[in-house]
Order: sequence, then C-alpha cells, then structure tokens
Amino acid sequence: MEEIRESVKSGYLLEKFKMFYLKDSVPGEYVYHYHDFHKLIWFVSGKVKYRIEGKTYQLEPHDILLVNKGEIHRPFVDASVPYERYVFYISSDFLDEHSCPEGRLDLCFQMAGTEKGNVIRLSPAISRNLFETVRLIERVDKDGGYAQDMYSRILFLKLMIELDRYCICNPEVFHKMARYDKKIVELIHYINENLGKNLTIEALSARFYLSKYHMMRKFKEETGYSMHQYILEKRILSARNLILSGMSATAASIECGFKDYSTFSRAYKKLLGQMPSADYK
Repeated sequence: MEEIRESVKSGYLLEKFKMFYLKDSVPGEYVYHYHDFHKLIWFVSGKVKYRIEGKTYQLEPHDILLVNKGEIHRPFVDASVPYERYVFYISSDFLDEHSCPEGRLDLCFQMAGTEKGNVIRLSPAISRNLFETVRLIERVDKDGGYAQDMYSRILFLKLMIELDRYCICNPEVFHKMARYDKKIVELIHYINENLGKNLTIEALSARFYLSKYHMMRKFKEETGYSMHQYILEKRILSARNLILSGMSATAASIECGFKDYSTFSRAYKKLLGQMPSADYK
C-alpha cells in the first residue's frame, strides 16, 4: 500500500501498465519522488495541489494529470476532503511497443512538455466519454473473466489513442495556469537540457543572476531537492536511458556530465541498486 500511496521516491514497474483506484479519507504521507515509468492520474474529487518540477497545479474534478518518467512530483492534499483518483502506471516500453510510424501512444506525455502544462482539462462531454473507458477498465480488473488481461490492455490502448487524438486537435486543453517561480523553472529547464555541461552552483548562479544561497534555498523549496542531488540524479537517470538505448556506460557517463567513471558507477549503484553494466540489453 505504501507504494500505491506514492510514498516511494523512485519505483520500477513490474507490469506493462497498472491501474489503481484510490480514495483516501485519512491524511497520507506524501514526499517528493519520481518514477521510472509514466504516470497518468484521473482526478475525481478532493482538495489537491500537485507540484511537478517546480510548477504547482490546483486540480479540479476530472482533470487528467500527466507525469513523465523521471519528473519530480508531489501532491499537497487537504485531508478535510477525501482524495479520490484513478492512477495509471505505464512503462515507456509498453507505449513504444504499441506505437506505430503514424502515431505514438506517448503523444500526450510529449505534449505536456511542449505545451508547458501537465494538466489536461477536457470539456464535460469528452471527459464523460473517456471516463467511461476508465470505469470499464476498473470493472474488468475487478470482475476478471475470459481474456481479462487482453481486454484490459485493449481498453487502455483505446483510452490513450482517444486522448492523444483529442490533444493533437485541441492543444488548448493543456491547462497552463500553474503557480511557479519563473527563475527556478527556467533553471530547472536549463539543467535538464544541459546535463553534460558545467552545472556547478557558481556557474548557475552567474548565469541566472541569482545569489548562490538564495538560489539553493528557493530551489529546495520548489522541488524538495538540493540542487546537487537534483543534478546528480537527473544525470544518472539520463545516463541510464542512454545505456538502455545501446550506448556504452563510459560514453553515457561523459555525455551526462560525469568526469570520472568510478564516481559515476558508485553514484549509479547507490541510486539504482545496480551497476551500469546490469542495464545493457
């Protein structure tokens, strides 16, 4: 239950995708964390703010929240009202396997980045139609029966295809009204786009015209991470993706800003529980 309640900082999905229906009537312990898979949350009810990579969204009933793998996030929940939602854990391999040249299943997750918004807010009619599929997946998972896994998978693919089709035709559904510190979000974007470059506190302070101590304090407030730990873990996660795509561990470590392989391998094992060589396909 602790993993389902999202109290784990990082996680690995043992199945292709998994859906949970959750309704918390007592306060949960929520911490900043990330996953090695994508997460889609269909918010049903409650008083919840969700922070993703420094941006805070006030959720409304039937908002769809998209969290890309590796994105640091945390809910802030008002425990006076039950927090009800459907949570989908989705492996990137699963989305790759079922994508085709004319359409990628992870399109809505990609658009969350390009449209600069992690929340999809649909019209009532479209939301009702898609939510029927979510409820049907829940019933199939609960009742079982002939070809349960296949039926559940097909329904989930239907949900993703319909959501992607609607998003590409209506990019305005990505809700951009998030609260955030503009400088810190710019800093986060710069770090993630330049992991191989010099990202010392001194260099970043000079680039963004911020005092070191103010920058570090605000970064911790907005992300829950120290700047050093954030950069380190983002570099390791990026290196892991490169290794999984076929790059050598040595080349991946250099590409992601590590100057010394032994430092990289130690940090990799400490964070991921295994040496880089274990991730070669």
